[in-house]
Amino acid sequence: MFLALLPMLMASGQPDKKLYVNKVKSICPTADIIEIEVKDDYVEIEYWCNSRFFEVGLNHRQEIIYNESEAEIPDNIMNTIQKRLDKNHYGWVIDEVSMITYADTSFYKIELLRNGIEENVYFTTDGRNYKIKNMIADEEWNQDELLRYDAFRNAPYDFLNPNKVYDLPEVLKEVLGIALYDEQTIFCVQDELGIVFKYNLQNEEIEGIHRFTDKGDFEDLAIVGDFVYILRSDGTLFYFNHKQYNGKVEQVMVPSNCMNIEGLFYDQQSKTILMACKDEPVNAKGNKRLIYNFSLGEKIKSEIAITINLNEINDFIEKKYVGLTRNKVFFNPSAIATHPITGEQYVLSADNRMLAIYHDSQLKDIYPLPSEIFYKPEGIDFTASGDLLISSEGIKKGELDGQILHFTNKSNR
Repeated sequence: MFLALLPMLMASGQPDKKLYVNKVKSICPTADIIEIEVKDDYVEIEYWCNSRFFEVGLNHRQEIIYNESEAEIPDNIMNTIQKRLDKNHYGWVIDEVSMITYADTSFYKIELLRNGIEENVYFTTDGRNYKIKNMIADEEWNQDELLRYDAFRNAPYDFLNPNKVYDLPEVLKEVLGIALYDEQTIFCVQDELGIVFKYNLQNEEIEGIHRFTDKGDFEDLAIVGDFVYILRSDGTLFYFNHKQYNGKVEQVMVPSNCMNIEGLFYDQQSKTILMACKDEPVNAKGNKRLIYNFSLGEKIKSEIAITINLNEINDFIEKKYVGLTRNKVFFNPSAIATHPITGEQYVLSADNRMLAIYHDSQLKDIYPLPSEIFYKPEGIDFTASGDLLISSEGIKKGELDGQILHFTNKSNR
């Protein structure tokens, strides 16, 4: 079992690293701290203890979530594991072996290398394949709590039971945006690499890549005819013809009143592009988030299509999900898509994990999403029949893969 998203470590700033160092020192008084990395979800500390390397994950209360250490696998167990590697990862070379321990289980992580690509595989302590799963760990809601509400039984999708989960390869652990090209092909972009990945849903493998620039902060992408448009967080769009790609890439800046933009979607019905701002508008109060739309052309003029009101979001949750949470939630859009049949806009928030539905720019519904299923929902799209696809980022340097979750439209059943 692996952790799901923890609450923000501190709502008003960085956590006190000394507290986390003291926790490590209580484990190993002679610990030599190598690195402390503050993530959205937890604090990760690498250290040496008695000439051995360790990595520990601590939640905001300095409680141990997991512990990872170098390991030597007994020969009889390694022989079993090697047979599985020869069958499923022929040609890969073992780089590192470690033991990961949680409160309820321990398992081996084996890092493999081939042609400069790294992939992690997991095995139980007796050599069987180990499947990483999420677990709930100190957050606002979980799957069992959400089952109590009629809202989920009456929802257009069974958000608590995806029909299919695609576990993405290691290079797409940080998958953010997705855009469906046809029923079998989806384009993906990840956080830092200036590469568009073409992923085959039927074969469940990458079948092509297009490098369009160097590293950057890329958030989402959209398909317009034969062109792929990739969004950088500052509002810059990179675009190229993926069918006749010769390395030529154009770019254009989309005007907006926000500094951090994460969602992009091409609306086939209106022939316009939707763009979602994650943070509040510049020089404005922090309780609003903006969705823009614009048409492609020589000179782009964007207009506000939807204004998301965080107070309205919280009021909606309080009335529809009575007793679910006593804390204010933050809805910061990470992706947006238009339903091909209803015309409604579905807006994701990776922060606090929620999906909001807007109709004619008005909030129609909202669904809290459990971390057992959605670790960090960052991308969204629909099939032509209205089935829903949501991509969920994996854990950086962690054990959870990036995923694409498929939900069947209930009206098609």
